[in-house]
Amino acid sequence: MKKKAASILAAVLTAALFTGCGQSKEENALRDLDADNYVTLCDYQNMSVNVEPIIVTDSERDFYVMDTYSRFATLENSGITDRPAENGDAVNIDYVGKNDGVAFDGGTASGAFLLLGSHSYIEGFEEGLVGVRPGETVVLNLTFPENYNNNRELAGQAVEFTVTVNYIVEMRDDVVASMGLQNINTVAQLQQNIYDRLYASKESDYNKSVRNAIMMALMEQCTYGELPEALLENNKVYVSRTVNSAAEYGLDADTYTNTFFGMDADTYINNYAAELTKQDITLQAIANKEDLNVSDKELKDTLEKYAEEAGAGSVEEFLGENSAEEYRNSLMMQKVMDYLIDHIQIQ
Repeated sequence: MKKKAASILAAVLTAALFTGCGQSKEENALRDLDADNYVTLCDYQNMSVNVEPIIVTDSERDFYVMDTYSRFATLENSGITDRPAENGDAVNIDYVGKNDGVAFDGGTASGAFLLLGSHSYIEGFEEGLVGVRPGETVVLNLTFPENYNNNRELAGQAVEFTVTVNYIVEMRDDVVASMGLQNINTVAQLQQNIYDRLYASKESDYNKSVRNAIMMALMEQCTYGELPEALLENNKVYVSRTVNSAAEYGLDADTYTNTFFGMDADTYINNYAAELTKQDITLQAIANKEDLNVSDKELKDTLEKYAEEAGAGSVEEFLGENSAEEYRNSLMMQKVMDYLIDHIQIQ
């Protein structure tokens, strides 16, 4: 398998790990499998993984703060007109963009807000407004990047923007207080709220990255023998169903897997099923060793909770054609991952 394809394949493992319950597989009671016969566990207690930390930059925060504030900003309540614009300022502008003297679609705006230094516009646009005073108009001769995808006809094209700076935005507490946002009455509170939301969003992605890094490290460092045939075949059925569902979007299986994974459908199904099987037996072996299996009572209580939350009249109604054992497997995997996160060094 190509290295790139292998990397992509490994990256989707945790998606199956935590979403498999909603996509029925064959009956598969992992706890009944003697996982130690198929995998020799690595020293996972002393394992470490590298994951990029969560970073929310001031420029990211300021961009979204201004996006929120600008909906309420006017010249009268927030306008500065007595100094030139500086990098980091938000400005209210009018502009017209032309290509060969003709205005192009999406290149004209009135009363638009732009945070200078946010790199929201093409290179040279924001830089060209630094030093411009409110009320002044400048002409910017720029070039769209070759890989500009918003309008392929403009990619690599020379264009002219005529831009008027109407005013520089001064964020004010009284304007924030008038927005009607719960518990947000000052600029500082708005900035903190936006920061917290950005952090929470990145934290979700970070947690997924941690789980993916742990799973990949486990599968690289553990040793596998011949895989259990029944489990492997069940995983092939599962992967086949997900691949063939691509037909709903007008793609045959081979086109889909070649496009996204660089291999034909059969190769992808076999490789992915093998990786899923290794994942299953690895986590089950750790669950056995660390006493992290899901008891019948724990499964029953959880399914009853899920059924109630879903508004189903019973667990049986909630499950439908899905297997309770798949929920047991998923709960076990969650418990093992939580355990590993607490014991593995994340750098």
